Amino acid sequence: MSTGFRILSTVTVVALLLPAALSAQEQARPTYELPSITVMAPSDTDPLYESAAAMYQAGEWEAAAQLYRDAAEGMPQNDPNSYLTFDQSARLYFYAGEFGNARKMMEQAAEVAEATGDMVSAAYRHVDAAFIAVWEGYPGKRREHVMTAEKYAVEYEFEAADAEKIGALTRGVAALPVEERN
Repeated sequence: MSTGFRILSTVTVVALLLPAALSAQEQARPTYELPSITVMAPSDTDPLYESAAAMYQAGEWEAAAQLYRDAAEGMPQNDPNSYLTFDQSARLYFYAGEFGNARKMMEQAAEVAEATGDMVSAAYRHVDAAFIAVWEGYPGKRREHVMTAEKYAVEYEFEAADAEKIGALTRGVAALPVEERN
């Protein structure tokens, strides 16, 4: 398993806060612990990543997410940098309140992890996609991603710590209430 993928699984976890997505009128949504958002780039000297990082710092999360998405879509499907870039795009879209795009980018990150054989990272990204589906109001998508993460933990015989964490996360996400979208 690639060390780069494992980093995202071992990053210090903080409670997810969405100051830009929540307003005083909006009802509180479930919280979930995701790795803290840190602007990462395969190459900090690439102008695209510099622009995305500047947009992130300015609070322009959706624009930064789109730059990361464009970069990731231009990379080969099995490039570890595309995994990191799709993941970053997903997180930025999530913070921007663009849950549909966030889930799609997280699914892309999972696909790249699968293509490179990093099934542990793929499972964690499926858990993240399931959580995003809760925010979207799609219980079917949540269920699909929870089942995939659980399946990977069993089929690929994850180490005990990862299997336990995936199990706890999938049980937690599966228990969250979902306001179905019409």
